[in-house]
Amino acid sequence: MLEIVLPDTGPLISLGLLERLDLIERFNSAVLVTDMVKYEALRGDEETPDRHTLERWFEKKTNQVQVVETTYGLMYEVLPPDMQRKIRLRRGAGENSIREFSQHVRETLPPGGRVLVLFEDQRVPNMDFGKHVHLLHTYAFLRTLENMGVIPSAMALVDELRAKERDLATDLFDRPAKMVDDEGANWVASLSGPGC
Repeated sequence: MLEIVLPDTGPLISLGLLERLDLIERFNSAVLVTDMVKYEALRGDEETPDRHTLERWFEKKTNQVQVVETTYGLMYEVLPPDMQRKIRLRRGAGENSIREFSQHVRETLPPGGRVLVLFEDQRVPNMDFGKHVHLLHTYAFLRTLENMGVIPSAMALVDELRAKERDLATDLFDRPAKMVDDEGANWVASLSGPGC
Protein backbone atom coordinates (compact mmCIF):
# COMPACT_ATOMS: atom_id res chain seq x y z
CA MET A 1 0.00 0.00 0.00
CA LEU A 2 1.17 3.50 -0.81
CA GLU A 3 1.85 6.03 1.94
CA ILE A 4 1.95 9.77 1.23
CA VAL A 5 4.67 11.69 3.07
CA LEU A 6 4.70 15.48 3.45
CA PRO A 7 8.17 16.28 4.85
CA ASP A 8 7.84 20.05 4.43
CA THR A 9 4.98 22.52 4.81
CA GLY A 10 5.07 23.73 1.20
CA PRO A 11 2.39 21.40 -0.23
CA LEU A 12 0.10 21.97 2.76
CA ILE A 13 0.42 25.75 2.58
CA SER A 14 -0.08 25.86 -1.19
CA LEU A 15 -3.06 23.49 -1.23
CA GLY A 16 -4.44 25.12 1.93
CA LEU A 17 -4.37 28.58 0.33
CA LEU A 18 -6.20 27.11 -2.65
CA GLU A 19 -8.61 25.30 -0.31
CA ARG A 20 -7.73 22.13 -2.24
CA LEU A 21 -6.42 19.84 0.49
CA ASP A 22 -9.01 17.43 -0.89
CA LEU A 23 -6.49 16.65 -3.64
CA ILE A 24 -4.26 14.97 -1.03
CA GLU A 25 -7.26 13.17 0.46
CA ARG A 26 -7.99 11.53 -2.91
CA PHE A 27 -5.38 8.90 -2.10
CA ASN A 28 -6.60 5.63 -0.62
CA SER A 29 -3.70 5.67 1.81
CA ALA A 30 -2.18 7.18 4.92
CA VAL A 31 -0.89 10.75 4.74
CA LEU A 32 2.11 11.19 7.05
CA VAL A 33 3.15 14.63 8.32
CA THR A 34 5.92 15.29 10.84
CA ASP A 35 5.08 17.11 14.05
CA MET A 36 7.35 20.00 13.02
CA VAL A 37 5.51 20.34 9.70
CA LYS A 38 2.24 20.57 11.64
CA TYR A 39 3.68 23.18 14.03
CA GLU A 40 5.02 25.21 11.14
CA ALA A 41 1.77 24.94 9.15
CA LEU A 42 -0.25 26.26 12.10
CA ARG A 43 2.16 29.04 13.08
CA GLY A 44 1.50 32.71 12.77
CA ASP A 45 -1.40 34.88 13.69
CA GLU A 46 -5.08 34.24 13.20
CA GLU A 47 -5.10 36.35 10.03
CA THR A 48 -2.81 34.03 8.05
CA PRO A 49 -4.96 33.17 5.00
CA ASP A 50 -4.44 29.38 5.12
CA ARG A 51 -4.39 28.93 8.89
CA HIS A 52 -8.07 28.11 9.43
CA THR A 53 -8.16 25.73 6.47
CA LEU A 54 -5.13 23.87 7.83
CA GLU A 55 -6.50 23.83 11.39
CA ARG A 56 -9.74 22.25 10.15
CA TRP A 57 -7.77 19.71 8.11
CA PHE A 58 -5.67 18.62 11.11
CA GLU A 59 -8.68 18.70 13.48
CA LYS A 60 -10.58 16.18 11.35
CA LYS A 61 -8.14 13.62 12.74
CA THR A 62 -9.09 10.98 10.25
CA ASN A 63 -7.07 7.80 10.21
CA GLN A 64 -5.75 8.96 6.87
CA VAL A 65 -3.82 11.98 8.23
CA GLN A 66 -1.21 10.90 10.76
CA VAL A 67 1.22 13.19 12.57
CA VAL A 68 4.55 11.45 13.11
CA GLU A 69 6.53 12.51 16.16
CA THR A 70 10.20 13.36 15.73
CA THR A 71 12.82 13.90 18.40
CA TYR A 72 13.17 17.50 17.26
CA GLY A 73 9.40 18.03 17.42
CA LEU A 74 9.11 16.51 20.89
CA MET A 75 11.85 18.81 22.18
CA TYR A 76 10.27 21.80 20.46
CA GLU A 77 6.87 21.07 22.01
CA VAL A 78 8.12 21.40 25.61
CA LEU A 79 9.87 24.74 25.05
CA PRO A 80 8.26 28.01 26.18
CA PRO A 81 6.66 29.98 23.32
CA ASP A 82 9.44 32.62 23.18
CA MET A 83 12.05 29.88 22.69
CA GLN A 84 9.86 28.18 20.07
CA ARG A 85 9.79 31.42 18.06
CA LYS A 86 13.59 31.69 18.19
CA ILE A 87 14.09 28.10 17.08
CA ARG A 88 11.53 28.42 14.30
CA LEU A 89 13.53 31.33 12.91
CA ARG A 90 16.83 29.41 12.97
CA ARG A 91 17.98 28.13 9.62
CA GLY A 92 17.72 24.36 9.42
CA ALA A 93 15.19 23.96 12.25
CA GLY A 94 12.66 22.17 10.05
CA GLU A 95 15.38 20.44 8.06
CA ASN A 96 16.46 18.50 11.16
CA SER A 97 12.94 17.12 11.39
CA ILE A 98 12.95 16.23 7.68
CA ARG A 99 16.30 14.43 7.97
CA GLU A 100 15.11 12.43 10.96
CA PHE A 101 11.89 11.57 9.15
CA SER A 102 13.71 10.51 5.96
CA GLN A 103 15.82 8.16 8.07
CA HIS A 104 12.65 6.78 9.69
CA VAL A 105 11.10 6.11 6.26
CA ARG A 106 14.31 4.53 4.95
CA GLU A 107 14.67 2.23 7.96
CA THR A 108 11.04 1.18 8.49
CA LEU A 109 9.67 0.80 4.96
CA PRO A 110 8.97 -2.90 4.33
CA PRO A 111 10.45 -4.46 1.16
CA GLY A 112 7.19 -4.17 -0.80
CA GLY A 113 6.25 -0.81 0.70
CA ARG A 114 5.74 2.28 -1.42
CA VAL A 115 5.98 5.93 -0.44
CA LEU A 116 5.16 9.09 -2.38
CA VAL A 117 6.97 12.14 -1.00
CA LEU A 118 5.14 15.32 -2.00
CA PHE A 119 7.41 18.33 -1.46
CA GLU A 120 8.32 21.93 -2.28
CA ASP A 121 11.49 22.40 -0.20
CA GLN A 122 14.37 22.14 -2.68
CA ARG A 123 16.52 20.30 -0.13
CA VAL A 124 14.19 17.29 -0.12
CA PRO A 125 15.41 15.69 -3.41
CA ASN A 126 18.92 15.54 -1.94
CA MET A 127 17.80 13.61 1.13
CA ASP A 128 17.89 9.83 1.24
CA PHE A 129 14.39 8.44 1.83
CA GLY A 130 15.35 5.07 0.34
CA LYS A 131 15.06 3.53 -3.10
CA HIS A 132 11.36 2.61 -2.88
CA VAL A 133 10.35 6.25 -2.52
CA HIS A 134 8.84 8.37 -5.29
CA LEU A 135 9.67 12.09 -5.02
CA LEU A 136 7.19 14.52 -6.54
CA HIS A 137 7.06 18.33 -6.46
CA THR A 138 3.64 19.88 -5.78
CA TYR A 139 3.50 21.42 -9.27
CA ALA A 140 4.30 18.07 -10.92
CA PHE A 141 1.50 16.58 -8.80
CA LEU A 142 -0.92 19.26 -10.03
CA ARG A 143 0.16 18.74 -13.66
CA THR A 144 -0.50 15.01 -13.35
CA LEU A 145 -3.95 15.73 -11.89
CA GLU A 146 -4.61 18.09 -14.80
CA ASN A 147 -3.56 15.41 -17.30
CA MET A 148 -5.95 12.99 -15.59
CA GLY A 149 -8.83 15.47 -15.81
CA VAL A 150 -9.10 15.81 -12.00
CA ILE A 151 -8.44 19.57 -12.12
CA PRO A 152 -8.94 21.86 -15.13
CA SER A 153 -5.55 23.60 -15.04
CA ALA A 154 -2.42 23.40 -12.90
CA MET A 155 -1.31 26.83 -14.16
CA ALA A 156 -4.63 28.37 -13.12
CA LEU A 157 -3.96 27.17 -9.57
CA VAL A 158 -0.40 28.56 -9.72
CA ASP A 159 -1.84 31.90 -10.88
CA GLU A 160 -4.36 31.81 -8.02
CA LEU A 161 -1.50 31.24 -5.56
CA ARG A 162 0.48 34.13 -7.05
CA ALA A 163 -2.57 36.37 -6.64
CA LYS A 164 -2.45 35.35 -2.95
CA GLU A 165 1.27 36.27 -2.86
CA ARG A 166 2.59 32.70 -2.80
CA ASP A 167 5.00 31.71 -5.52
CA LEU A 168 4.81 28.01 -6.34
CA ALA A 169 7.75 27.04 -8.53
CA THR A 170 6.68 25.37 -11.75
CA ASP A 171 9.03 22.50 -11.00
CA LEU A 172 8.26 19.25 -12.79
CA PHE A 173 10.55 17.22 -10.52
CA ASP A 174 9.26 13.66 -10.57
CA ARG A 175 11.64 10.88 -9.53
CA PRO A 176 9.93 7.47 -9.56
CA ALA A 177 10.69 4.84 -6.97
CA LYS A 178 13.15 2.13 -7.96
CA MET A 179 11.15 -1.05 -7.70
CA VAL A 180 12.36 -4.60 -8.27
CA ASP A 181 9.39 -5.12 -10.54
CA ASP A 182 7.16 -2.45 -12.06
CA GLU A 183 4.05 -3.72 -10.33
CA GLY A 184 2.51 -1.00 -8.18
CA ALA A 185 5.27 1.55 -8.80
CA ASN A 186 2.78 4.05 -10.24
CA TRP A 187 1.36 6.34 -7.52
CA VAL A 188 -1.50 7.45 -9.81
CA ALA A 189 -3.18 4.05 -9.31
CA SER A 190 -3.70 4.99 -5.64
CA LEU A 191 -5.94 7.96 -6.42
CA SER A 192 -9.73 7.76 -6.13
CA GLY A 193 -12.67 9.97 -6.96
CA PRO A 194 -13.99 11.69 -10.10
CA GLY A 195 -11.50 11.82 -12.95
CA CYS A 196 -9.33 9.02 -11.58
